[in-house]
Amino acid sequence: MTFDFPENDIRMSQYIADKVVVIGRAMGGKIVVRGGTKRPYTTTVYQSTHNCGGAIMGDNPETSVVNRYLQCWDVPNVFSLGASAFPQNITYNYSITIGALTYWALDAIKNQYLKSPGPLVPA
Repeated sequence: MTFDFPENDIRMSQYIADKVVVIGRAMGGKIVVRGGTKRPYTTTVYQSTHNCGGAIMGDNPETSVVNRYLQCWDVPNVFSLGASAFPQNITYNYSITIGALTYWALDAIKNQYLKSPGPLVPA
């Protein structure tokens, strides 16, 4: 997976990181640590990232990758579990939602797909 912020996004992030330090000190913070670095964004190091998207869930194969059971429209024996089904980052931790969707998909796989392999939702 590659993800490269445009140069202007990096400059904006650095600007805000500098302002956060000023605000933290003005608020009387005893220890103020500047977040953000100038290194490229990476998903290989934990940095409180909530990456999502890439295999969007929807009700139309023309505008989404997976159906409501997280089953790929084009390849019915492939299921994409996880935050890749979300069309955007919902900001706060969404582990419970991912868990619920996973249980939903696994229930459909166990009780529908395995009994009759194929699309679970008509395209």
